[in-house]
Amino acid sequence: MPTIHLFEDDMCVDLHPFHAVEGVQGIRFGGFLQSERWASVQRSLPLEQGGPDQIHVNARWIPGPDALDLLSTLEPGAALSQDNVLLAKSSVEGGNMVREIPSDAPQQLLRSANQLFAELGAQIVSDRAALEAEWNLTPMNNQGPTLVFGPPEDILISPSASIKAATIDAESGPVMIGPNATIEVGAHLKGPLIVGNGATVRMAARISGPTVIGDGCKVGGEISNVNFQGWANKAHDGFLGNSVIGRWCNLGAGTEPSNLKNTYGEVRQWDERTQGLVGTGLQFCGLLMGDHSKCGIGTTFNTGTVVDPACVIFDAGFPPKHLPAFSWFNARTQEMRTQDIDRMLSTAEKVMARRGYTLTHDQRDRLSQLHAERAQRG
Repeated sequence: MPTIHLFEDDMCVDLHPFHAVEGVQGIRFGGFLQSERWASVQRSLPLEQGGPDQIHVNARWIPGPDALDLLSTLEPGAALSQDNVLLAKSSVEGGNMVREIPSDAPQQLLRSANQLFAELGAQIVSDRAALEAEWNLTPMNNQGPTLVFGPPEDILISPSASIKAATIDAESGPVMIGPNATIEVGAHLKGPLIVGNGATVRMAARISGPTVIGDGCKVGGEISNVNFQGWANKAHDGFLGNSVIGRWCNLGAGTEPSNLKNTYGEVRQWDERTQGLVGTGLQFCGLLMGDHSKCGIGTTFNTGTVVDPACVIFDAGFPPKHLPAFSWFNARTQEMRTQDIDRMLSTAEKVMARRGYTLTHDQRDRLSQLHAERAQRG
């Protein structure tokens, strides 16, 4: 069968900071990483004599039901395009045939970091069937102390998940709890919601959808409309809403990001492309935190704050609305330093080792590159 290779285009900058370490292929939107979505498509591609042996696919393309047909009919030397955005191309040399996607069958693309929470509900629903098959989910048998609200068939549980005396509300959308996930006593889950592989929802947590708790995360307190990319901790009390949290992040107890301005007006946010604050068009917009960033107990964030990868924020006060990568920031004194690369990598290794993971050479190289770019900017 043809091999699919994912490529990144110039529009990937609008996904900042979540493509910075793992690339666009590592972004989680709904139930799956982009790499997982395309691996599934590749397994289904037919092997046809004379067809391309490799297909290069835009990593921002979210494959829908017709993606397989579009790629299966891609001729050698041809390409697929939508609104002047290259979606896929064959690696076979030949003519420059470009097939435009019909306007009545548009393909979905990742366009912005805020999309990862603002459009999360529809994607959760769209991923339901695939997750049911992937995780062997079955409707919850409502026996024991857990209370269920809404259609029982919309509460889907892996056989290896553990739920203890929780309340689950599927009236607004499905609740899917993955393999080896743990729901502790007194937690309240409201859909649409995905609790990923090995994730833990702590005692008395209040989780409102649309929310995705990625693999290995530990979450508690009040959470509303948040996309956890995976292996992040927000294990204690404090509110988090309309936000995206990267891998290997830790939010200290009592962390409180604002998601609504006192004026109820449009939230402005750091834009990596223009290097300044721009309007988001959103009334509710919380925190975007890149991979491996940490904040101490009682940290407060303004609406629309963007924290780049490998930052450390501590002490009382509000940090600025944008912290560049490797910031070591004292919120009380407003002192900003650049975190030492060796210190940061040592911490990352310790954090990942606790979960049985190691820092790969590619991750180490990318973090080192981000540190060099930060040092160059000053």
